[in-house]
Amino acid sequence: MADKTKQKILDAALKIFSQKGYKAANIKDIAGKAGFSEKTIYRRFKTKKNLYNMILLTNLEKFKLDLGRYVFVDKKFETPADFFEYSIKITAKVFWDNFEFFHISINEQNEIIEGTMEEVTDFVGFYIEQNIPNLDIDYKIFGFSIANFIYRVSLERYLGGTYLDYEEFIDRFTKYCIQFVSTTQNP
Repeated sequence: MADKTKQKILDAALKIFSQKGYKAANIKDIAGKAGFSEKTIYRRFKTKKNLYNMILLTNLEKFKLDLGRYVFVDKKFETPADFFEYSIKITAKVFWDNFEFFHISINEQNEIIEGTMEEVTDFVGFYIEQNIPNLDIDYKIFGFSIANFIYRVSLERYLGGTYLDYEEFIDRFTKYCIQFVSTTQNP
């Protein structure tokens, strides 16, 4: 029962912090969303900062596991098109499945997140370079651009925007990356 209570609180806190940001979020809103009293939350986490850090740590581990399990796979791709078809679409799925955490990590300054996001960005560039060598590009910037695009269309989806079709934009972006790589490859 204690683990279920803690998880309900963490899930509610993730939603509230994602929607309002750290400063505007309050324990009363989190308690209401979780279905518990403010006292229960303070008894378990002591402070809003402790609760916030716990959701960051918990979700950071899940995000890193999902990236390792689904995105950064040890798989041989036949062509750059195969690589991008797989990696961009699966990255979009992982970002969407972890969107509230990713949204917080982009919008809030926190020492827990900063080092990891830099590490992830570096690894994305390295992963692209390993799978599509001999490009005359900055791999880190290219990987960062892909992640930013996915974040932006995911944010539009999260906010309920209607001007873009999420799946169509991911497909079109994938095609643009394939086209870009085909014009940038060195012999």
